Amino acid sequence: MKLLAQILGLALATAAAFAACGAAASLALGSNSLSAGNAAVTACGGLTSLSATRNVSNAGNVTQVNVGGIPTACSGETLSVTLVGSGNASLGSGTATLGSCGTTCSATISGLGTVSAANVVGYSFGLVGS
Repeated sequence: MKLLAQILGLALATAAAFAACGAAASLALGSNSLSAGNAAVTACGGLTSLSATRNVSNAGNVTQVNVGGIPTACSGETLSVTLVGSGNASLGSGTATLGSCGTTCSATISGLGTVSAANVVGYSFGLVGS
C-alpha cells in the first residue's frame, strides 16, 4: 500500500510539472516584463506587387534599395528589407516608415551596411503596423 501511494504521488507530481511547462510555453519574455496573449493580425493589402531595385556604388556595394508597388493601405507602417544571399543568409537590412501615398506607396531604404551587390540573390520584405 505504501509503495502504491509513492507511485501515485510521483505520477501526480510529474503530471503537474508537465502542465506547468505547457502553460509556460505561451509566455513571452519582453525587455521589461513577462507577458502572454495573442492578437489578430491583418494585412494592409496584397504585397505580391512589390518591386525592388538597388543602387550600387562604384565599389560594387549596395547603397540603397528602392521598393515600389506598396498598397496605399500600408501608409504609416514600417517597411523592412533584408538583402538575402545564398543559403538564405541575411547580408544586411534596413527599415523605412511609409508616409502618406497617392495610388501606391514607395520607399527608399539605405544604411544597409557594406554588402557586395554580387552576393545578393534576393530580398525579404516585412511590414509592421503602427
